[in-house]
Amino acid sequence: MHMPDREGPAPTGPLLAWITVATLFLAQVISTIDRGMLALVVDPIRADLGISEMQIALLQGFAFAIFYVTVGLPLGAVADRVNRRKLLIAGIVVWSLATIAGGLAEGFGAMFASRLFIGVGEAVLGPCAVTMISDLFPPERRGRPMALYVFGSMIAYGLGSLISGLILDAAPRGVFAGLPFIGGLAPWRLTFILVGASGAVILLLLLALREPPRRIDTAVGQEQAGALSFGEGLRAMAARARIFGCYYGALALFAVGGSVATMWGAVFLTRQYGLDIGTAGQSLGTGQIVWAVLGAGLAGIVVDKVGARGGAALRMRLAATLTLLAIPSALPVLAGSAALATLLLGAIMGVMALYGTAMLAILSEIAPPSLRGFAVALYAFVMTLIGASLGPIAVAGLTENVFADPAQVGWSMAIVGTVALGLSALLAFTAASAIAREQETLA
Repeated sequence: MHMPDREGPAPTGPLLAWITVATLFLAQVISTIDRGMLALVVDPIRADLGISEMQIALLQGFAFAIFYVTVGLPLGAVADRVNRRKLLIAGIVVWSLATIAGGLAEGFGAMFASRLFIGVGEAVLGPCAVTMISDLFPPERRGRPMALYVFGSMIAYGLGSLISGLILDAAPRGVFAGLPFIGGLAPWRLTFILVGASGAVILLLLLALREPPRRIDTAVGQEQAGALSFGEGLRAMAARARIFGCYYGALALFAVGGSVATMWGAVFLTRQYGLDIGTAGQSLGTGQIVWAVLGAGLAGIVVDKVGARGGAALRMRLAATLTLLAIPSALPVLAGSAALATLLLGAIMGVMALYGTAMLAILSEIAPPSLRGFAVALYAFVMTLIGASLGPIAVAGLTENVFADPAQVGWSMAIVGTVALGLSALLAFTAASAIAREQETLA
């Protein structure tokens, strides 16, 4: 009896498909924890390595983002051409070893290099994961698996705080003292090393899985899309510039508006209501986890139902509506109480879970199959380079240069968030109309 080659396009059953999705979910959780863990141990690292506030800021943002956004696009294109399971295994090895190396760093240069390679490793996850999910499920059933994958990044922030806190609390009590080589290290170093080593779990799971066969089923009817070369795929996307321009523009502006709550929320609570940063962080973090769970649960149901009724066009209208629902999260200045402000700020995570699921499901339908990985990498590029950078900078610029008063940060958040999200919704509705016309033409 002939056994199918593990690396070949063997059919994938429902159980194996969901095991693959669960593995990708865990990879998303671990990668997000690796990425964000530095923020939890800033003071111990500064004291141990003797580095400045500005150097910490470079480690938290620039060092990770520079390789993540520049290497991500080429790696997205590579994911469209090679075995994604193997590429993802290589990425996990890189980011896990880089995280462990961060725990052994003796100075700013070594830590900076660690953050660079974490960005390189994690840049493969999005293109590989989203294209694999697209190949494992037909368009009308991608909502639930996409929701689970997106949920990984939403829940990871709270889990990262919890896991890191447990390690940091246990280390001084000698819990890890008997471990060879690392037992005598500082608690923050142990945190990096143990979390980095957890990537081995994902490696073992991936080694047991198959590369799914690539599916050719775009919602826009590109019957020969699977035969397109990379250059031909780019030209196909350029020919539909109205759709993709509005899609990525809406995505970028949503990221700007969403960053208002995620990046400035805790600061707003301390300045507006006098909460200490620890209390503000715990309250906001708990709310974000609850909202993320609710959003992910709804996303798996809503996105599939909407897709079954109207395909990518109706999903795009859903994304536009969700963008409008995100505006209150940029308006905590109008809340009148710390409790309501915290509720509004946390709600952005629920909207993001729904929005991210819808937008990735849309992209898996409208992008040429030969460019899906590149399209997902461009998605991450837009979200990281524009959203994670422009939003926080715009709020800071208004607060310092227009209001000239740190206590007015809430009004800066309101202006940036409302304008960005309003424009994002307009572009999303425009993209939805363009997709609908294309679908009608091809029907």
